[in-house]
Amino acid sequence: MATRKDEAKSDAPETGAQEIKAAATPDLTPEEPVAPAEREQLIYIGPSLRDNGLALRTNQIFIGGHPGFYKALYDKYPMIQQLFVPVAELRDAQKQINTTGTALNMALLSLKGV
Repeated sequence: MATRKDEAKSDAPETGAQEIKAAATPDLTPEEPVAPAEREQLIYIGPSLRDNGLALRTNQIFIGGHPGFYKALYDKYPMIQQLFVPVAELRDAQKQINTTGTALNMALLSLKGV
């Protein structure tokens, strides 16, 4: 049996619960269209390698960052990752690789004879 207090409570709007729901729901309307992120393009400027069924060629281009399937090469030759440079920075990287003492030159020398 319902009393008048119970009826009054049921007729009253639940503003507290509605406020919580409104605060918890994020605004899903986009303000500006978001352009897809440009995928990083890397070029390998080291010597060509063949190791354990993996082949890596000089001037090979990779889209989307460092390729994960070369993890075995990264573990065996830790400095090889430095020889993957962004395509936009290729000219500067080629200058550095020919300059004695630079990081890229040292990485290249570490792979000589491989």
